[in-house]
Amino acid sequence: MQVTGFAPVQAPAWQESLCVQALPSLQAEPSVAAGFEQTPLEVSVKCEPELAVELRSTYPAICAGYHLNKRHWNTITLDGSLPGPLVRDLIEDSYDLVVSGLPTGTYFWRVQVVNGAFVKSAWSASRNLNVTGAGAAQPAAPNLGPTKGYSTFHPLEVMSFNWSAVPTAASYVLEFSQDQSFPISTTGKINNIPNATYSFSTPDEGFYFARVRAVDANGISSVPSNVINFTVFYNNPLPPPPAPVMPANGAVLTLPIKVAWTDVANPQPSGYELQIARDSGFAQIEESAPQLNDPSRTELSLTSGQKFWRVRSAQGDSSPTTAAVTAWSATGSFTMNPAPPAPVSLTLTSNPLYSGNTTFVQIQLTGAAPASGAAINLTSSDPNAAPVPATVTMPGNTAWMQFQMQAGPVTSSTPVTITAQLNSGSASVQFNVLPPSLKSFTVNTSSISGGAQTGAIVMLNGQAPAGGASVSLASDSPAAQAPALATVPAGSSSTSVTVQTSQVQANTLATLTASWNGVSAQSQLTVLPQAQPASITLNPASTSGQSGSFAVVTLASPSSTDQIFQMSSSNPAVASLSSQVLIPAGSTTGGVSIQTQPVSTQTPVTISVSGGGVTRAATLTLNPVAAPTTLSLEVTAGGRSGERIVSSPAGLSVPTGTSATAQFQPKSVMTLSVASGRDAIWSGACSSNGAKAKTCTFTLTANSIVTANVQ
Repeated sequence: MQVTGFAPVQAPAWQESLCVQALPSLQAEPSVAAGFEQTPLEVSVKCEPELAVELRSTYPAICAGYHLNKRHWNTITLDGSLPGPLVRDLIEDSYDLVVSGLPTGTYFWRVQVVNGAFVKSAWSASRNLNVTGAGAAQPAAPNLGPTKGYSTFHPLEVMSFNWSAVPTAASYVLEFSQDQSFPISTTGKINNIPNATYSFSTPDEGFYFARVRAVDANGISSVPSNVINFTVFYNNPLPPPPAPVMPANGAVLTLPIKVAWTDVANPQPSGYELQIARDSGFAQIEESAPQLNDPSRTELSLTSGQKFWRVRSAQGDSSPTTAAVTAWSATGSFTMNPAPPAPVSLTLTSNPLYSGNTTFVQIQLTGAAPASGAAINLTSSDPNAAPVPATVTMPGNTAWMQFQMQAGPVTSSTPVTITAQLNSGSASVQFNVLPPSLKSFTVNTSSISGGAQTGAIVMLNGQAPAGGASVSLASDSPAAQAPALATVPAGSSSTSVTVQTSQVQANTLATLTASWNGVSAQSQLTVLPQAQPASITLNPASTSGQSGSFAVVTLASPSSTDQIFQMSSSNPAVASLSSQVLIPAGSTTGGVSIQTQPVSTQTPVTISVSGGGVTRAATLTLNPVAAPTTLSLEVTAGGRSGERIVSSPAGLSVPTGTSATAQFQPKSVMTLSVASGRDAIWSGACSSNGAKAKTCTFTLTANSIVTANVQ
């Protein structure tokens, strides 16, 4: 843009746009920043929405804009943690996003300091600038055409906007507002539109204005286009209904039939509703098809006799709870031929069809089957390659159905014809059943740090034959190696393999190739130099039983790519963990859980992490679980009332109808009995196996429960 009358400072600031809160490099008046020297200063900048979110997740000193639209604005704390060039770039980008697209006119700006406690200074003295037109490098402004169909819309009616393409534009920004001056606070913006058209809807009523800008690959915006206006109101007029196109009135037809109508002026996604009835009053509707996108529909099943049809279109809402729909179209009519139905077509949903794969076979009749259904005879010219049932049953009053078929094993391309016969008619479909072949070889990731492992998948077209498919694997680089063979089991379509990488000094591109039966497939993997782990810590460093621990691995500084290091345990029988740990790009820490098992004596285990030629280790101490000093025995007494269960050694005396618990020494030999000498049926830790017994004796080795049913 061309700017006059402007004495620039190091980083221009805009009251309504850039919203600089404080920045040391700004040549602001000394009085502006007075009293704020001891607090980290902040600056708010405008960003592309996706970049704004990414910056917040990467840098703790960048957060969502304070008292600003948080989709488009970030607030930066200038505490020294951010690189200076990054701060300058963000300010320049903010300037480009806002200032480059300002319409011609005079603008005034000022700055204000806000400290960490959100205390604001007075505003600086104001300055002004004049925008006189587009600069030499600025994209040309698009020409915005009128909205599609009309300009009087309903809430939630999709509106389409079209404009002239700008040769240097990488994207476009569509702006809309109920204020012709397009104030920032109340203007809606749709960014990153790739083409010269866009459609959207709004639930809000009002008089609206719209304009569009072109944005080039450097983020420089054109001046705004011409402004158009439109309205959104519940009581706006509705367009005329669609008009019937086909079939012709009075036509006698066989299935399938195509019903078509004219588009309304502003067609809506899923906007059309079609009705087909047996009577002209539409009291007996045979087909109701709402939410149609296209101005046509192919009907596969209709009963015989005369039919009447009509269509209408939904255009948003006419109230908060009511759809705005056009009137019904004029009524069309046709007659379905009453002749006995016969097959008219067979269609495979999967074509080509490979050995072992399954497809649906679809059958279309000329008319609906009788109410009792119809048995359709099927034949296959090669039952081994394409087996079909002898008959399938078309449901009553229906003219379309499908059944599943699995292709049989073949070793070469095999032509097949399937024929369906009903009444005096028949229809056939011809196709080839192909032998299985290599479809793809895909590595699970596009890049990985050297020394780490990743997976790859070998995929076949169809299923592997008897004995399996032995697929040869090769790599053009020692930096990434797969096993020489990958076997796809018989009857399966895929298998997985492990790709092992090696340490590299620079980014290394490896091409891995899979080959089988004369067909090859490739996948590429970039092996990256591996960083070195800085440390490994365990939390806790001492544990017992199955309590486990957690290993944290750190890097000295964040990496621009994911880092995967190898993990190991000196005694995996008692302390096991994943073989790898991932430290995500931009982070310095990653971790894995350690699963532990009980030990009888104190056992030190070395947990190691390796990468970049360096191994770091930490010791995990496993302690034996302390043996309990006492064990609990719970007795529940039931059966004959007035009785009591007692224990030896003493400690329990349990009346029937109650439960009680007592503590005993581990390995105590416990004898339970009925105090009166009666029999009981014992169950639980001490069992009489359903028989009556006066006593029950067992050794207490764990917390136990016994139930006694006194007889």
